[in-house]
Amino acid sequence: MLKIKHASAEDFSTIMIDPKLRSFLEKHFSTLPAFLHALLPNQVARFWESVQARSLPEWERLIQVLSPSSNRNLDTLSWEEPLCWSIERLSQKGLSPSSLQRIGEAAFQNGEVAFLTVAGGLGTRLGFLGPKGLVPVTPLQQKTLFQVFAEKLQALQKRYHHPFHWLIMTSLQTDAATRKAFQEHHWYDPHYLHFFQQGTLPAFSTENALLVDENGQIAEFPDGHGGVFQALQKAQLLPFLQQEGIRTLSYFQVDNPLVHLDDALFLGVHLQQASDFSTKVVEKICTEEQVGLFAQINQQLQLVEYSEFPPAYVSARNSKGTLRYRWGNTAIHLLSMDFVQTCAKQPLPYHVCRKKVSAWDPALQNKQVMEGHKIEQFIFDVLPQARHPLLWEVQREEEFSPVKNATGTDTLLTCQNDQIQRWLRWLKKTDPSWFASQNNPLLPAFEISPLFADNETDFFHAWKCLAQKPHSLQGWYAHES
Repeated sequence: MLKIKHASAEDFSTIMIDPKLRSFLEKHFSTLPAFLHALLPNQVARFWESVQARSLPEWERLIQVLSPSSNRNLDTLSWEEPLCWSIERLSQKGLSPSSLQRIGEAAFQNGEVAFLTVAGGLGTRLGFLGPKGLVPVTPLQQKTLFQVFAEKLQALQKRYHHPFHWLIMTSLQTDAATRKAFQEHHWYDPHYLHFFQQGTLPAFSTENALLVDENGQIAEFPDGHGGVFQALQKAQLLPFLQQEGIRTLSYFQVDNPLVHLDDALFLGVHLQQASDFSTKVVEKICTEEQVGLFAQINQQLQLVEYSEFPPAYVSARNSKGTLRYRWGNTAIHLLSMDFVQTCAKQPLPYHVCRKKVSAWDPALQNKQVMEGHKIEQFIFDVLPQARHPLLWEVQREEEFSPVKNATGTDTLLTCQNDQIQRWLRWLKKTDPSWFASQNNPLLPAFEISPLFADNETDFFHAWKCLAQKPHSLQGWYAHES
C-alpha cells in the first residue's frame, strides 16, 4: 500500500492507497498525473479517499460503460410490436372490468399498496432553485407538486378509511429542503411518510476524464431512478414494507401532477395477471417525439430511450398503418414487492447520459458548469426479468402532463393548461347545460383540488352534491367534496 499525507492545518494522518487501483486509474486516465499535480495537497488526499470509497471491480464497471464498445447493438436483435392492454382488450379476453376493479379496490382496502415518488431532481431546468417537487404547479392556488400528491393520497385515505404509506426518494441535493418543506407545511401524516436517499455515481468529462468537486473528491451525482431498489434496501424499508403487509408498490415520478393514484382497475389488472412490473403508456404523438418507447426485443419486453432507438424502427408501421413502436413511457408503474426484493439483490447496468455537470477546475481553482457524462441506472432495465410484464394504455390528456422544460414542450405553462382542460372536460360531460350557459374566457383560471375530485367519475358525484354552483369558473376553487 502507498501512503499519502492528509495535508490539513492540524491533521497529518496518512491514508493508504491501493497500488492496484492507482495503477488501473493511471492506465485508463492518461491525464491523471497532470490532474493530480494541479490539485492542492488537501484536495489530493480527499481525491484518493473518495476514489477508494469504491472497489476496483466497481471502477472496472464504470470504465467499461464509458467504452464505445459497451453500446447495445439493437439493430441486430429480433424486434416485434409489443402487446398493450386496454379496456377493449379486457373485453376481447372475456375479462370483466368491474370484477378487476373490485380486485384493485380490495387491495387498497386491505392496505396492501404503498406509494413511491422519485424526487431526486432539482428544478434547475425550470429556473427554480430547489427540489422539483417544490415547484408551484397548479394554475390558481400555486400548490407544489408535493402538495398535489399529498392531497391525492388524502382523498384515497378518505375513500378507503385508512392511511397509506408514502415513500419519497430524495437525493443528496434535494433531501434537506424536501424534509424541511414537509415539516413546515404538514402536507402528510409523518407517521406514514418515509424519506430515503438514492445513491450516487461518478461523472466524467465528455473526454471521459475524472471530475472532482471543490474539496477534491470525485464528483458524484444521483444514480438514476434505477437506484431505487438498492436505496430501499439500504434504508431498511423493504423489511418494513413486508412487515406492513405491502404487496404492491405504486411508483411515479415527481414531475407529473396528472398521475391517477386511485386507479383500482389498473391495480386489478396488474394483480389478476400476476405481473411483476406493469406500466402505464401513452400513444406517441408523432415520430419526432422524444420519448422512451416499449418494444418486444428478443421476445422480452424492453424500453428503449429515444436516443438509442434504431432510426429504421422509429417510423416503422404495422399492417393497420399505425406506428409499430408507439407506446411511450409515463414512468407510472406498479411493482410487486417480491420482485422489488429480487431487484434489490442484483446490480443494474450503467448508462452514459450526456448532461450538464458542475465540477471543479483544478487549474483555475474554481467551479465550472460543463457538458459531461453522468452515469445512471434505469428502472426499466429490470423488465426482462419480470414475470408477465404488461403495458396499460391511458389517455395522455387525462393522466400525463409532466413538467420538464422551461420552454417548448412539457413546460409549467403546458401542464397548467392541461390541468384546466381536463377539469373543463369533466364539467362539460357532467353538466352540459350549465357549462353552455357560461360565458367563459378561452381558458378560465380555476382549480379543482384532488380532495374535491381527482377523476371524472368522482367529479360527477361531487358536482351533483354541490349545494351552490359557482357563478363563474374564473377564479373558482373547488377544494373539498
